[in-house]
Amino acid sequence: MNISWHWLSELLDLKNITPEQVYNKLTLAGFELENIKHNTDNDIILEISNTTNRSDTNSVIGITQEISGILQCCLNVQRTQINIPFWRQAIEVDDSNQEEYITSIINQIEIKESPNWLKDRLAIYNIPSINNIHDIINFIAIKWSHHINIIELNKVSADLTIDQLKTLEGNRKIAQAAFESHENTYKQTSDIVIQLSKNLPSITRKIYERCRYPEHIKILYKSNDADSRPSNIEAYSEVVSLITKLCNTQYPEQIVHLSTYHKLQKPIHFNYEKIYKILGPVKYKNAYTPQNLITPNTADKIFHNLYFINHTSRHKTYVEIPKYRIKDIEREIDLAEELSRIYGFNQFFDLIPANKLKGQQSTNKHRLNQLRSICRSIGLHEVIHSSLGERYKTKIHNPLNIEYDSLRNNLLWKLIQSSIYNIKQTKKSLEMFEIGRVFLKQPGQYIERIHLAGVLGGNKIVRNTWDRQPQNISWFQAKGDLEEIFERLNISITWNKSDNTQLDSFTLKDLQGYFKIKQYAILYSHDQQPIGIFGEIKTQNTNLPTTDPLYGFEIIIDPLMITSSSISSPHFKTYTKYPSIIRDIKIEVPQTWTMTKVLSNLYTVKSDFIESIELFDVYNNQSIQNRSKSLGFRITYSNPNSTLTAQEVNQIEQQFKNAAIKKVHE
Repeated sequence: MNISWHWLSELLDLKNITPEQVYNKLTLAGFELENIKHNTDNDIILEISNTTNRSDTNSVIGITQEISGILQCCLNVQRTQINIPFWRQAIEVDDSNQEEYITSIINQIEIKESPNWLKDRLAIYNIPSINNIHDIINFIAIKWSHHINIIELNKVSADLTIDQLKTLEGNRKIAQAAFESHENTYKQTSDIVIQLSKNLPSITRKIYERCRYPEHIKILYKSNDADSRPSNIEAYSEVVSLITKLCNTQYPEQIVHLSTYHKLQKPIHFNYEKIYKILGPVKYKNAYTPQNLITPNTADKIFHNLYFINHTSRHKTYVEIPKYRIKDIEREIDLAEELSRIYGFNQFFDLIPANKLKGQQSTNKHRLNQLRSICRSIGLHEVIHSSLGERYKTKIHNPLNIEYDSLRNNLLWKLIQSSIYNIKQTKKSLEMFEIGRVFLKQPGQYIERIHLAGVLGGNKIVRNTWDRQPQNISWFQAKGDLEEIFERLNISITWNKSDNTQLDSFTLKDLQGYFKIKQYAILYSHDQQPIGIFGEIKTQNTNLPTTDPLYGFEIIIDPLMITSSSISSPHFKTYTKYPSIIRDIKIEVPQTWTMTKVLSNLYTVKSDFIESIELFDVYNNQSIQNRSKSLGFRITYSNPNSTLTAQEVNQIEQQFKNAAIKKVHE
C-alpha cells in the first residue's frame, strides 16, 4: 500500500511528526514499511505492507485511521462530506444472502479532463488519467476500497425514477447493467446512475472472473469482504461531492439506501485487572516499578482513538468494536493485544517477575514420578506415543485426517509396534515402558484413565553360568521384574490364572487378545479388583520378527493411587533377643489347587509366634490313582519375650496340618 505524505498530511495533523517517526511507530505496531522514497513533486511516498488479518488497512482511509490511532491524532474527513437527504429501507432476506445498495441519479454532467491534484493522486499508484468520471471511480477505489458503479441512465432505463430505486428488483437491474457495461469510458455520458452495491457472493465471483477491471479494482471483488472496509456511506457521499464539483452539475434529488438487517455484534467484556496481569508493568523513566501499570484512562483513550466504543457500568466494562475490525478482534485477549500494540510493545518490561514461592505437586504426581523412577532403575526405557490413532474404538468427531480419527484405549499396542520396528531395524528388542492416558467409551459415558504398560525380554542376555550360552529371560523372571515394581511401591497384589477369571474391565478384556492362550495372568489389588494383565505376547497377528519370547504388561494406575494413599507408614520394632525355631512341614493337596488357595488355608492359623511361611519344595504325583502334589513349607517361629519350647511349636504345627487336612476333605 503506497500513501503520499502530502495526502496523509491533509487527513492528519502531522506538523511536528516526521516520516521516520511514523515509520518507527508503524513497525512497532506490526506493520512493515518496505521503503520511503521521494518523487519528482517533492513528495514522500510510504510503501506500507500490512498483515493478512488487517484487510481494513488496504485503503488510504484505512491505513490513515490506523496511523491516527497510533499517533493519537484526529482524522480530518468531515470536510469532504455533504448534507444530502438519504432515504433508507431495510430489506428482509436470508442472512446467507445479504445485499446492500446505495443509489442515486445525477443529470447533466460534463465529461472533461480531471484536475491536476486528482491526476497526481492516481499517478502515485501508476493509474493513467482518462476523464473526470473514470478518475473519480479509481480515486474512490484507492481511498476507500469501494468500487462505485457509474452507469449511463439510458442503459438502465431512460425514464428511471426515484421510486424505482426504492425497490430491490430495481437495484438488481442497475447492478446487472453495470456488470454488462463494465468497459464504459464515459465519453458521451450526460445522465448517470451512481450505485455502490454489496452483491450476492455468486455475482461478486462472476464479476471477479469475467470483468476486465484494472487490478486495483478487481482485487476488491476477490475477497468479498465488504464488512472490513471503511464506511460505505462516507465513500458514496464523497463520490457525489466530487461529481457535482468536477462535472459542473447539481446534487441528486435523493439518495436511496437499501440494506439487509445487520447482525448485532455482542460487545466484548473487558476486565482491567485481568489485562494488567497479562501485560504487566510499563516503563517509567526506564525504571521497573511493579505498581506502574496502564491506567484505565489511558486504556479508554487508546480505545477511543481506535474508534472503539466503551460502555462502562458500575462494575463492568464492555467494548464495542467497529464493523471493519470484527474479523480480527473477537475476544478480550485481542483487546489486550491492541492496547500493547498501540501503547508500544517496547514500553513494557520483558522481565519475568521473581517469585520466591514454590509450587506444590499433588500426591498422585509424586507417585507417578516414583513409579517412573522405579521402572527406569530396573532397566526399562521410557517411551511416549501419541494418544491419537486410527484403530481405536473411541472415535473423534471431525478429525484432522483419517490417520488420527480415534483415541487410544490401551498403551500396549503401540509398545508392541515399537518393538517390531526396533527388532526389524536393529535385530534387538528394547525393553520399554510408557505412562500415559487412555480413553474408554463405555455405555453412556467416556472415561479417561492413566495406565502403565511395558514390554520385557526379546534379548539373550541371561547366563546361568559363565560358560553357557546367554538365554532370554523366562516368564518367571519377567514376572519378578513386575513384582519388584509393586514391592517398591509398597503395594500388595495377587495373581490369578487367565482361564479362571471373569473380567469386568473393558480394558483388560481387549488386552487379552495380545497374549498367548493360557500364557497370561490377571493382577488384582488388595480389594480383589482387576488392575492389570501380564503375559507372553503372541507372535501371530502381531508380525513379531523374533522367536525369542516377549512379555508385556499393562496396569491401571488410578486404583493404585487410592490404595497407596490409604497405606499407613511402616512401623519398626526391635529384633527379638531369643533364637528362632525353623520347622518344615509337608502338605498334600490336589493338583488343581493354586498356591493362593493353599496359603489362604495356612493363614487361618492365628498365632503371634509365626514369623514367616515359605514354600521350598513341590513334588507332583503323576499316578492315575492319586493325582496330587506334595508341598514343602518352611515355617519360622519366634517369641520376642522368651525362648520357645518344643511343645509350643508342636501345637502350632499341628494346627497347620489340621487346617490343611480339613480343607482338602471339605
